[in-house]
Amino acid sequence: MSSVLTRSDLTRTNSGSIGGNSLRAAFPASAGAVVRNYISAASLLVLGFAFYAALFAFVPFYQERLSPIGFAGIEVVLIAYLLILPFFYATFPDDYPVKCRQFWRALAHLRSRWPTEEEAVALRAVAVKAFFMPLMIAWLVSGSASIGLAMLNPGSVGLYEMMLGVVILIDLFFFTVAYGIEHPKLHNEIRSVEPTLLGWVSALACYPPFQMMLVGVIGWHALEYPNSTDPTLQASAGMIMLALMSVYAWASVALGLKASNLTNRGTVSRGPYAYIRHPAYVCKNLFWWVSAIPLLAGCVQAGDWQLFGLAFFSLSAWSAIYTVRALTEERHLLADSEYVDYCERVKWRFLPRVF
Repeated sequence: MSSVLTRSDLTRTNSGSIGGNSLRAAFPASAGAVVRNYISAASLLVLGFAFYAALFAFVPFYQERLSPIGFAGIEVVLIAYLLILPFFYATFPDDYPVKCRQFWRALAHLRSRWPTEEEAVALRAVAVKAFFMPLMIAWLVSGSASIGLAMLNPGSVGLYEMMLGVVILIDLFFFTVAYGIEHPKLHNEIRSVEPTLLGWVSALACYPPFQMMLVGVIGWHALEYPNSTDPTLQASAGMIMLALMSVYAWASVALGLKASNLTNRGTVSRGPYAYIRHPAYVCKNLFWWVSAIPLLAGCVQAGDWQLFGLAFFSLSAWSAIYTVRALTEERHLLADSEYVDYCERVKWRFLPRVF
């Protein structure tokens, strides 16, 4: 039997070696690291789901705010995560500091020492995802179902409502996916998380259940649709509001997989962020102010200055909260030299060449 290797033998050998190297490069994690990361993440997911299931079962507020189809969406995403995570964590090198493991490590050593800087970021990052991601999933699923039903029943909703719903879904889609995926190869790792109480309070105040609590104090007079007896005013306000929300969604698209609240995942300077530093906040607040124009104008015509004052105060208070959000975000992000450079290039926070 000849021991001489033919050219085809060498080709197959080299191809196999190259293929094996490519596979190891794509999935560098050891089995032990995958198991440890999976257990850390799966335990957090299951505990988080159990917590939200209890809220949905026993707290009337969540029963009203999370529709059954929205909660079912959370269940489906949980199952999908539990199935996909082993393959996902196989793509991380063994020495990568996965935040789920850092979270449990910090808790395990909490009696003997304070968390390290990386562990503190992991603790806050898990808190951010635990709060926001279920809301985003539920709203995305229920909103998609509503749009789907509207498409199956033409005429059941107006063109404005349909267009506004699609724009909001675009925003929800990018934030939901971004909360769910964090990977070094995607360059969207959470580098830091808002460290101050004021930053957290101003952000959480804009989302349920805290938003609803605050509504009971400062009121809510904005609408998703301008309610006016003047067809010209109503149509004009509606078009402006759609334009504002389109820019709002454009900002979410520009953030891409870096979309998130209270975190620094790297600076984005494309899209509307090339012109002002807080386009989403500006557009959302202008949307509310434009929606209230018919109400404010009606109050002036009727001489109802009490309602005018209450509405104006409420709108101003919500705008003030978003201003605080923007300022605390900037204070947090300015610790990153990349964001400092961005601020030097884009000098305007809210209005180009004004402020």
